[in-house]
Amino acid sequence: MFDTADTLKPTMPDGAIPAGWFDAPTCRNCGAALATPFCAECGQKDAKRLVWGDIARETWDRVRVFELQWLKTTARLFVSPGTVAREYVLGRRTAHMHPLKLLVALVAVLVLMLAANGYFSQYGFAGKNADVDRMAARVMAYANWSFSLGIVAVFVGSWTVFRKRLSYNAVEHGVLAVYCQNIVLALIIANMLPTMVWRDPGFVLWHKSASLYYVFAIKIVVVAIAYRQFFLLDLRTEWPRLAIACLVFAGTNWVLLRLYAAAILWLVTHT
Repeated sequence: MFDTADTLKPTMPDGAIPAGWFDAPTCRNCGAALATPFCAECGQKDAKRLVWGDIARETWDRVRVFELQWLKTTARLFVSPGTVAREYVLGRRTAHMHPLKLLVALVAVLVLMLAANGYFSQYGFAGKNADVDRMAARVMAYANWSFSLGIVAVFVGSWTVFRKRLSYNAVEHGVLAVYCQNIVLALIIANMLPTMVWRDPGFVLWHKSASLYYVFAIKIVVVAIAYRQFFLLDLRTEWPRLAIACLVFAGTNWVLLRLYAAAILWLVTHT
């Protein structure tokens, strides 16, 4: 019943489901023998005949696990972004949500919020200049790219100043960068919650102006904490290196945002 090639794979029946098909102590995914409710080879749970309750139960289990892991990882990032990244790099993978998976989820939430409150459609010259209106539409269209620019800035700061510290490779520096951006996105989402309640254009404009003064400062604080925790820095003796890394991050982030704005302007004026 099973192919004996490089790996055991169950041969699917050509016709009706045979009697006892789900009773055999065999993994229906990879063909390995089952001694426990979960396959020791591929990890799949022992498969049984599907009924209506199974569909709802499996869907809820997947959503519940995703949401719990998302909430737990995000909560820990608020306190220890660098520690979470270090633990993930050192092998504690199940305890923390994959950094890229968390990034996609947070970007999706933020994009939905921006679409719901019309954040980018509220600006001082709305409806008065066609190019500005088109630029706002482009910013919204490419918002997910702009939210990822901080990853590059965090990576450049850490790689430039701490490249030889603790023997981290480039991918591990990248894990730190993605986790840092995740906490920044979570903070931005929290910062924008008032605009989901009060959508008056005047309030949104005020909120955008005020955010310019403190959001960037919060980003630098988050990155500084993450650098210190990830690289196990002693602030009493190594604060100058930390300050330099934060300056590199801030400068790189500033340049990337200006390049992004220039690219949007070029797209608006040439398309």
